[in-house]
Amino acid sequence: PSRDFFRALDPRFEAVVDEKMSRNIYLLGTKAGGLTQEMARLTGLREETPVAVGNVDAHVSVPAATITQPGKMLMVMGTSICHMMVDKELHLIPGACGVVKEGILPGYHGYEAGQSGVGDIFAWFVENCVPSRLPENHHITFRPRNIS
Repeated sequence: PSRDFFRALDPRFEAVVDEKMSRNIYLLGTKAGGLTQEMARLTGLREETPVAVGNVDAHVSVPAATITQPGKMLMVMGTSICHMMVDKELHLIPGACGVVKEGILPGYHGYEAGQSGVGDIFAWFVENCVPSRLPENHHITFRPRNIS
């Protein structure tokens, strides 16, 4: 939006984009630039190593898992579980948290659904339901029951 738009919100916002952000907008999956000499030195990588546009962790996992067309879904597990998929057409899916045009791959709508808090739920389970220490003979106790 223009400086006038931000000024109308609050005069202190007038220059927010120019001072804090950028007016150059890049598509997801594209190169934002390259490493500077200083960052190359700090990271041990070569100067001008490509740096991608920032994106959401679950979303970038879809092409990383070689899903590049409709018909497959990826479940990404972290602090939440995200069910990710793409389609050429826009569909309103009950229960899906979001759909973003080109949010996962160029030319596709990216869909996301899932369960929030899964990481916290697993942490609670481990803390409250898993023994802090297994008995010394756990391999004898568990193996006959096919528990590994």
